[in-house]
Amino acid sequence: MVEVEENLLKMILEKESWEEIIYFIVSKEKLDPWNVDLIKLTDSFIRFIKEAKELDFRIPAKVVFVATLLLRLKSEYLFEGEKEEEIEKEEIFKVDFEIGKLALPLKRFPKRQVTLEELIKALRKALEVKEKKEIRRRMYDRRGFELQFEEEDISLRLERLLKEIEELFKKSNTKKIAFKELVEEWKREKIVEKFIPLLHLDQDKKVRTEQKELFDEIWISKI
Repeated sequence: MVEVEENLLKMILEKESWEEIIYFIVSKEKLDPWNVDLIKLTDSFIRFIKEAKELDFRIPAKVVFVATLLLRLKSEYLFEGEKEEEIEKEEIFKVDFEIGKLALPLKRFPKRQVTLEELIKALRKALEVKEKKEIRRRMYDRRGFELQFEEEDISLRLERLLKEIEELFKKSNTKKIAFKELVEEWKREKIVEKFIPLLHLDQDKKVRTEQKELFDEIWISKI
C-alpha cells in the first residue's frame, strides 16, 4: 500500500473498523485470501497506521491493538520453522492469551495455510478476551483493588533496545550486527521479547533489518 486516498482512509478510521483495513489491504496488495501472507499484511497494516498518523487522524485503540497482534503473529511466524517437527499435523489455528501470545502453526515447509477468514476470527477473539479483561479490571478498580501490569511501555523497550544496538555497533566496529547477538538466551520468549521492538525500530527507520532467506540470520544495520 504505497498511497492511500485520504478520504478512504478517514472513512475507514471513523468507523473504527480494523477488519475493513485488512480487507482493503488484501484487495490493494492482491493477497491470497486462502493463504494470507502474514508478513506482507502486517507491514502494510503498519504503513496504513503511519500514513493515518501523518495526516493527523485519530487512530482507534482497537486498530492499534490489532497492529500489535499482527506484529506478534509475524514474529511467531518467522521463528516457527525452528520447531517445525514439534507441530502436530492436526493442530489448528489458535490464539493463546493466557501467556499473552498468538500461536500460529502454519503448515508451510510443510505447514497448513491460514485463510483470511481464520485470521479475522482469531483477531476478533483476541479483542473479545481483551475487552473482558478490561471489564474485570474496572470492576476490581471500583472495589479498591490495585492491579499490577507487567506490560512495559513499548517506547521504553524501543529506547533500551536501540541503545543496546548502538553499544554493539561501537564494540564490534562493523556495519552490520546479527540479531542473535541481542538475544541472551535462544528461547522463543526471549527471541520475541527482542524481535517485536526490533520490528518497531525498523518500521520507524531507526535501524534497517535484512534477511536473505526465511529462517536465515537477521542482520541489523544503521540507517
